[in-house]
Amino acid sequence: MSYSMIARVLIVYLMVISQLACAPKAAPYANGPVMSQKNIRKTFQPILQFMDVKPGMVFADIGASSGAFSVMMATLMDNSKIYIQDIDTTVLRSDNLNKIISYYSKQSRKNLTSKNSFYTIIGNSLHSNLPNSSCDIIWSNGTVHNFTSIDSMMKDLGKKLKPGGLLFLRDSFKNDHGEGSYCSDAKCAKPLLTIDEFLNTMNRNGFKLVKRTPDMSGYPVFGFTYLN
Repeated sequence: MSYSMIARVLIVYLMVISQLACAPKAAPYANGPVMSQKNIRKTFQPILQFMDVKPGMVFADIGASSGAFSVMMATLMDNSKIYIQDIDTTVLRSDNLNKIISYYSKQSRKNLTSKNSFYTIIGNSLHSNLPNSSCDIIWSNGTVHNFTSIDSMMKDLGKKLKPGGLLFLRDSFKNDHGEGSYCSDAKCAKPLLTIDEFLNTMNRNGFKLVKRTPDMSGYPVFGFTYLN
């Protein structure tokens, strides 16, 4: 083989290797973003600190989709029982959740199933299906405007809190942080409550506002205790 032929073969080989290196890697799991531990700490540590999550607590994530964000938070939690809840059985699946837990166990260099225990809960539009009086903290992100029966769901969530437990809700609201009357996600586009309408809803369902921050990664977070 001539030197020119060898050179051409080598160039082709290097081009193929380069294309393989630049090709996107297959996602390690379905229905969720992938984040590094650095970004997990940056995103979720302030939220967990705001909620005062402590080792040994029972924590529930409502409307958790695949559970990817729940597991990311779990890398920063210890000795916790974690309920991962959604109403969509096509996205919240045990086989996929196991992949998520395995991925972040390797990434964080922690055996997450030894550090914490995980339970999947399938609810419906009226009920979370969490065990009664079971949770120290219930967290829900971006779900308030998706609740089709908000009064029924809030009353249900109140019953799932332990005495002294707290419900934390983060969402977008009408005329807040540049939002309009409807969710800015084109796939959703559901109407938004104003903050006053939201707080009135919580009040009539037996909740008392005890903590709030106007901006947690771009949206407000409200913490409530249940009085009924």
